[in-house]
Amino acid sequence: MGLRTTTKLVLSAILGLALLTPLSCGKAYNSSSYDADIYGEGGGGTPAFQAAQAILRDRCATCHTQASHQTWGNISEAQFIAQGLVSPGSLSGSQLYTKIAGNSTGIPGNMPPSGGNLSSTELQTIEMWILNIQ
Repeated sequence: MGLRTTTKLVLSAILGLALLTPLSCGKAYNSSSYDADIYGEGGGGTPAFQAAQAILRDRCATCHTQASHQTWGNISEAQFIAQGLVSPGSLSGSQLYTKIAGNSTGIPGNMPPSGGNLSSTELQTIEMWILNIQ
């Protein structure tokens, strides 16, 4: 093969790759993409909800192995209400909150059972979320 033929082949290959590159750019689907379809859109909602949801994901769902607890980091605020876990504007009416040790309702909570209680900042974050649900 001559130099011209080799050069033409190399240039053709480069041009072909350059033309195909835009076709490969698309949305990448991973398990997170599909989890949203199953469990709801995590991370949505108000900033107060997002902050409380992060605490629940980090401090609660790590120990609870039931699917209902593991998805706390991904379910919507409306789903927390529908499941009876929180009552908008009511700390004492929110089962999720009254289970937390050190809550401000006077109801003795027992969560988390080990590994240290939630900090006052974490408790306040969850309180602010529940009290401001509209």
